[in-house]
Order: sequence, then structure tokens, then C-alpha cells
Amino acid sequence: MVSLVKRFLHLEAASGVILFCAAILALLLVNSPWQPLYHAFLELPLQIRFSNLDLHNPLFLWINDGLMAIFFLLVGMEIIVLIYVILLV
Repeated sequence: MVSLVKRFLHLEAASGVILFCAAILALLLVNSPWQPLYHAFLELPLQIRFSNLDLHNPLFLWINDGLMAIFFLLVGMEIIVLIYVILLV
């Protein structure tokens, strides 16, 4: 079982498959009787405190801001790598 998961995660399309499955699951949950539970989960307060820094937002804002920033950082890094490969060829 562990080797099967490792082989799947080494596939280039693994992240796309996981993202697609998460999107389908979210669509099913929001259009089901569990919709209030889904919205309550997204409204969970998440707080990070470090000395005087106090960040508290609902979970959906952390997802929108934090994960999108990481996504676009990775996309930008991939574009830079492609530009270097094109210039070196």
C-alpha cells in the first residue's frame, strides 16, 4: 500500500488528480445536505500568534490568500526554469 502511494505521488499528474478530486468533493458537499457543515468548516477561525504578530482569519481566507500565493510562486518558478531551459538550448 505504501509503495503504491509513493509511486502515485511520483507521477507528474498526481497533484492535478488530487486537486481534481478535492474540487469534486467540494462540489458534492456544497450541493448536499451537509452544506451547513461544509460552510461551518470553512468559517473555522485559524489564528497564528508570534510575539506582537497576531493573525486571525477564517479558514477560507487562509486557503484563498496563503495557498494561492504558494501556487503562483510555484508557477512563477516553473516559468523561470522554462525560460532558462529555452535560453540554454
